[in-house]
Amino acid sequence: MSADERDEHGYDVTVSMGKANAIAFAMIPVAFALFYLPYRLIWGADSLWQFSARPFLDFLLFMAAFAVGIVVHEGLHALGFIWIGKAPRSSIRFGILWRGLAPYAHCNTAVTATAYRWTLALPGLMLGVLPAVLGIALGNWWLMVYGALMFMAAGGDTAVLLAIRSLPGNALVKDHPSKVGCSVIGNR
Repeated sequence: MSADERDEHGYDVTVSMGKANAIAFAMIPVAFALFYLPYRLIWGADSLWQFSARPFLDFLLFMAAFAVGIVVHEGLHALGFIWIGKAPRSSIRFGILWRGLAPYAHCNTAVTATAYRWTLALPGLMLGVLPAVLGIALGNWWLMVYGALMFMAAGGDTAVLLAIRSLPGNALVKDHPSKVGCSVIGNR
């Protein structure tokens, strides 16, 4: 986490792009333990390598689903800001941090730390954990792998969740306009 930058308007709690990527990388063994191992224990090692008669097409469809998932990931952040944080739609904007090739959804309205946490967690839960668990339950290797990858793709969100873990739920935070993290601006 970067040093808190305190002034009369509050302070920033941000993480570097490098740390966000390191957290995403550190989530690989977590995803392995949470998703791959249960899949293998339930369905066996043989099921891991049983692909369809059209593996190249399956791979292309998988990659297309992953690309769409990245866009949906940011859309879920926006919905979280609107539904959970009660932010107006007009306060949401989308973009890409080109230096890290990281798409983002930004909200310029303050929300509670609790709402911000749920907004951060929403894509990892809905696009990561849920599909991976369904893939395990249904014996669908591709769905499990998709969920595991989307879980890891939420590494930046996880890094911010870790950085703000000590904030009280009623703290007011505002999504940082140019860094990974938020500005703490007071309490509700």
